[in-house]
Amino acid sequence: MTVSVGFYKKIREWVIGSSGEIDFRPFQVDGNPYKSRVFLVGAHPTPKIDSESTSESVYIDSLVYGDLFEELYGYQIVKQSREYSGTLSFVQWMKQEFDENVVVTYVNALQTNSAEELKQARKQMPDAYFKGQQIFKEVVHEFQPDTIILHGTQAVQQFRLLLDGQLIDDKASIDKVQHLEELGVFAEIQLENGHKIQVLACRSMRYFGKDGASFANFKERIRELYV
Repeated sequence: MTVSVGFYKKIREWVIGSSGEIDFRPFQVDGNPYKSRVFLVGAHPTPKIDSESTSESVYIDSLVYGDLFEELYGYQIVKQSREYSGTLSFVQWMKQEFDENVVVTYVNALQTNSAEELKQARKQMPDAYFKGQQIFKEVVHEFQPDTIILHGTQAVQQFRLLLDGQLIDDKASIDKVQHLEELGVFAEIQLENGHKIQVLACRSMRYFGKDGASFANFKERIRELYV
């Protein structure tokens, strides 16, 4: 179970830090990310996967094969991240509702164990911090989704800052994620090749739970796009 040689090299560029260790989690998907229309975007991946406990090749394969990722790292992450549990539930809902393999990714791909650790990384490891942001841009341009769904206030804030020059944001004055959630599509990105990406936002996936009952209105906004 391996990805192609060319794609492996591309992912490795995103995964490995300057020390030669696994420092970044550029994306996760169960299937071919080039065929996915939807990105679910958080602020940053947490907790950090211990690179000493896994091989580079297995880690890279796991980013494309969801079952392998869950087998190797899922338990560790779920123990420390309620947000990740909600993310899995949302991805499952999208699969059941629209037969859509969602790409899970992050505005900053640098793995840390907390938001505070990421904040410190900006001061202590600026090269890694800014590479994490650059990776997100490259992932978006590589896979070119139709829709980006930001979840959580921090993801929305960082996304707006990072893509300020590319983002057509008709609701720039609205910063409460609950209000953006009610709107549905609130912004658009146009890539250099002309491809347009619509942008939505919602509360953090930590509130999605198992069935997303409190996200009923947001689910309707998504259905308006894909039904």
